[in-house]
Amino acid sequence: MNKSEEFLNDGYVPTKIFNDHGLALLVPRETFRAIVKEQLAARFAELKAREEQMAQEEQREQREREEREEREERESQEQDEVEAPVESSSTESEGVMRQIFDLGAICGVLAMRAKGDRERNEQFQAWAKLMRTSGGLRAVRRFPARLDDLRERFPNFSRIIDAIEALVAVGAAHEQGAAVEPLLMVGPPGVGKTLFVESLAEAAGVEMSSIPLGAAQGGFEIVGTSTHWGSTTPGQVWKLLAMGRAANGILLLDEIDKMGGDSRYSTESSLLDLLDPRTAKRFEDQAVDVPMDASLLWKLATANTLDTLSPPIKSRFEIVEIKPPTTSELIEIYRRQWIKHCEGHENTPELSENVLATMAKDQVSPREASRRLRLTLGTAIRDGVSRVETLFEIAVPAKKGPGIGFHRE
Repeated sequence: MNKSEEFLNDGYVPTKIFNDHGLALLVPRETFRAIVKEQLAARFAELKAREEQMAQEEQREQREREEREEREERESQEQDEVEAPVESSSTESEGVMRQIFDLGAICGVLAMRAKGDRERNEQFQAWAKLMRTSGGLRAVRRFPARLDDLRERFPNFSRIIDAIEALVAVGAAHEQGAAVEPLLMVGPPGVGKTLFVESLAEAAGVEMSSIPLGAAQGGFEIVGTSTHWGSTTPGQVWKLLAMGRAANGILLLDEIDKMGGDSRYSTESSLLDLLDPRTAKRFEDQAVDVPMDASLLWKLATANTLDTLSPPIKSRFEIVEIKPPTTSELIEIYRRQWIKHCEGHENTPELSENVLATMAKDQVSPREASRRLRLTLGTAIRDGVSRVETLFEIAVPAKKGPGIGFHRE
């Protein structure tokens, strides 16, 4: 037995390390096992790490593939929506449909803005989705031929109601709807001009949007802000047509006599484009750069005086004076306001005729009367009163100088 065989018998095992004489280096068996175990553990860890890496790469590729397929499907759907004709049915409640937004123009702007920054492109994608609602079509709602309920609620608005009913009668022969003349209501503050417009929109079943021209800093509320600005926002005309369902919604131009703003971004020039039926058919919002047909919108304006309005603006409107209601009309207005406030409440108190007569004698404006009657009702319900004999009093500063009636705000 040679020396190597003696070492093997003593618990040594050869390795793959050789000396100069070609003999394998011998190590204790336990050491050899430890080395092998360590090598196997390292190999296993390496294989596991590689497996996890491959799984992560596969998951990433799967996500990218799904995102790409989703993006391609979305772009395909958007293209189909733009190119394919949209079938729409006319119903008695909806009325006929009219093309309001140019789908070809939307497609062109989408393609152009796809080359711009991602944030603005995503913003316009959201706007385009609203414009394409119903294929860019909006319903031409049928306004009531008679507005008798409004006549009862607003007895001093009979002339403006006459004008609206006349425009409805003339436009009834146009299947696709007809542009209506802008109407300007001139009267003292507090007679209920804004409330009347809100009630008209409710009676007609159309959307309404209001532009407070007295607070406007420029034409931005009408035509939006340019895409060159840091924050781009569409105007109220676009919002009314894009977010609404009616082509003939109501746009309230509130306090047009207080119109001002920055001369560089003229409110008047933007308003003139909107009021002219020809330019209103191709009206553009600076934020979206897509033509829209705003000619069917009912443009109703309010003012306290005509003195500050330019001749071009006045020439665009049919001007109707809203006079303060008479004593009997005021009493009827107050009574209807009280009934309206009482809706939904059980065992509501009775309102004394003396209270109504006193309010009419003091010429409390309908706007103020509505607030005070609401507070009066709340107080009566709280105190368990069955009959109201006193109006809720509101402390107001004493007026300087003489003057009664509907005060200017």
